[in-house]
Amino acid sequence: MAKLEQLSELLVSEISQFEKTVEKLEKIQQEKLAIDSNSLEYAIMQQQEKIEKALDSHSREMNSLGHKLEKAKAYPAWALTLFTASLILNGILVYIIFF
Repeated sequence: MAKLEQLSELLVSEISQFEKTVEKLEKIQQEKLAIDSNSLEYAIMQQQEKIEKALDSHSREMNSLGHKLEKAKAYPAWALTLFTASLILNGILVYIIFF
């Protein structure tokens, strides 16, 4: 009989703990968790603004570089050919005169 009383006490104890756990779960289920995404959205917007500024700065620098390259002095092919030919002829003349 003593064992039966111990088992019944244990069963009552387990049932009461189970009921408490069920009540806690019901309370948790009733509570709505609201996720506040405002700070995340703000951080994303700041990052997007930084990226747009960097892209705008990069675009301006590339345009500036393009204009500078267009204005750069480049020698035409005919001028380089004429200069090379004159160097060769001068070399031949110096060779003829001194040897």
